[in-house]
Amino acid sequence: MRWLMVSLVLALLPPIALTQETVGWRGNWTGLWPDAKTPLHWHRIPRGVLADVRTQTDRPKPGDEKSAPALSMGLVPHWLVAGPFPVNDSIKEFDKPLIDEAGAAPTGNSNPPWLKLTAPFDDPNVFGTATLPFVDLAKAAGGFKINQYVYAHAYVYTPRAGTLRGVVEHTFGMKIWLNGQVVYRDPQRREVFSTYPNLSRLELAHSRTPSPRFDLKLKVGWNRLLVKVSTPNKPGFTQQHFCLRFMDLPNVKYDEKNIAWMTELPGRSSSTPILVGDRIFLAAEPDELLCIDSKTGKKRWSASVNLYEALSPKEKATLPTLAQAVDPLVLALRRETDFEKRFAWRQQIQLALRKIDAERFTPKLDGHYESHFAIVGYTVPTPVSDGKFVYVWNGIGVAACYDLDGKRQWITRVPGEPGYASSPALVDGKLIVFMNMLHGLDATTGQVVWKQKKIRHNVAAVVPARLAGTPVVVTQRGHIVRAKDGHILWLRGRDEGSGDTGWAPPVILGNTIYALKYGVTHLDKIDCSACQGDGWQPKVVGFNLPEKVSRKPNGGWIDRWTAGGPVIVNDTAYTIDIWRNAFALDLKTKKMHYQHNTALPGYFHYNAVSVAASPALLGEHVMVQGNQGTALFLKQGPNYEVVARNQIGTVLDRLWPTPGQEIIGYAPPITDGRRIFLRGERYLYCIGH
Repeated sequence: MRWLMVSLVLALLPPIALTQETVGWRGNWTGLWPDAKTPLHWHRIPRGVLADVRTQTDRPKPGDEKSAPALSMGLVPHWLVAGPFPVNDSIKEFDKPLIDEAGAAPTGNSNPPWLKLTAPFDDPNVFGTATLPFVDLAKAAGGFKINQYVYAHAYVYTPRAGTLRGVVEHTFGMKIWLNGQVVYRDPQRREVFSTYPNLSRLELAHSRTPSPRFDLKLKVGWNRLLVKVSTPNKPGFTQQHFCLRFMDLPNVKYDEKNIAWMTELPGRSSSTPILVGDRIFLAAEPDELLCIDSKTGKKRWSASVNLYEALSPKEKATLPTLAQAVDPLVLALRRETDFEKRFAWRQQIQLALRKIDAERFTPKLDGHYESHFAIVGYTVPTPVSDGKFVYVWNGIGVAACYDLDGKRQWITRVPGEPGYASSPALVDGKLIVFMNMLHGLDATTGQVVWKQKKIRHNVAAVVPARLAGTPVVVTQRGHIVRAKDGHILWLRGRDEGSGDTGWAPPVILGNTIYALKYGVTHLDKIDCSACQGDGWQPKVVGFNLPEKVSRKPNGGWIDRWTAGGPVIVNDTAYTIDIWRNAFALDLKTKKMHYQHNTALPGYFHYNAVSVAASPALLGEHVMVQGNQGTALFLKQGPNYEVVARNQIGTVLDRLWPTPGQEIIGYAPPITDGRRIFLRGERYLYCIGH
């Protein structure tokens, strides 16, 4: 499951430029902008009530609000639980009071007894969590039985009156009171989301069926929150749990600094934006290429890159009803600007295509890829440009070329089953893409001119370069392949293998490749300057971080995986792992300058990684970021020092009980030297004065 997640690894890169005009991942494929004069400070902070909310289980005393814990990503961390209370029929007796429900104000010494329960939460240090952080009341109450109720209570404090939104999933019935007033009631099981793999399945189906949601008006001071959850009245389901997440309303006001503009995107993606002149190009799920004006943030044009668009005239002629059924839906989608309504149009298009030709328009996704689709998607690959055209490739197996004004030059479907796509490389007149193997496409026509079946694994990107005067691509694993014919010049290691070697693409400076292996723990410096002929033997110098890096405080082992490529500055390699630890390695002495926990806020589960974006050098400082909108500027050198801390805290209107904070930080930043462009799941941000 790791390497799949991996793919998500949005740190996905593309190429290293062969000409000054060529642009791609991290702007110049190195993440280096040493001359940039970008802002050091920015923020977009919501001014709702959530950030100031505190909670505790004990009946409040004066001053308790100073030490009471905050909500953890909108979750109440502790509850007092009472029960179980058996009834004859949990459905018919749903509204039967079993305690003083309106006046409940329990303590640990109340009668009936209330026991303290520590709730699960979103742990940024737990990899691959599959289920929502459900509060298991049956377990807390001694076990599951049909026809029983359990209560949970918490005291909630706010210094300012305001409204929070609650989003909930529950098994079975659930009733909620705030200060004695019912704010939510449903006697039936309500689980739409339930597990993080379902996030992928909902996205693949373009489904927007929401979990139950309701609003709570908090008064100044302490508020009483009571939850009642039932079990079913007959055998079947065996859970008695709930997940209740609070968030600010999406119309919350913000305090902003140095946010020049923000543009809503039609879909999320881990794709990195690229900058070509005054145009920004980026991808959006499931198939869109967008062109954004870098000065104003306004959309110039968009294009769909999918199986339908890739049909040849001959193929369309074999499906005479296709255009008649689908074209009006496609036109409606293009005209629709409402974010949520676009999903409905996409769902109709998908159903229409599969009704006409299910075999052709139903991608065959293996379960591994399908369950991680919500982090990987089809549009992980970053576009690439030669300054005249922009090229796009996606996980559905479609490549296309457009001029800078949006006129399509060609579109091609590359045979093969959809899977984890890598960012493409543009080099030596070839667009080189990976899907189960390497394919070399003629950049002028889109025709496949060579295949390299021996390259069977690639995560995130293939990187173009000119090494020892030869146009090549370097795979994520560090293999070197000649661009003109797909000939393998050098295999890093004995063979391709099938196990994980890491997720991070390499960085190339001059004739030298810097490639990580096994996360951040091993770095190879691969010097190709003396290579020639058809079989290369570059000079390889390996750097291993000390074993203590891979040890937990208790001595246990931890894999220091990373989704981001390194940034190399003044003989120092800066990296960051998925666990939020920053590393600096001295390439001259082979010693580690430091390992430091950045404490970046992170959201970590089966379809999320706390830190994924590659570090970047903006001016004098190294920028790292987590997926909860926080970015740090670190001082260069042997000591860990935070120069600036920045936060974009945009609140989204969540349909399911996931944190309201927009996920930002899967794609590394790019800059025009004066402004920074950051990609979030919903918005593209321009940071500048």
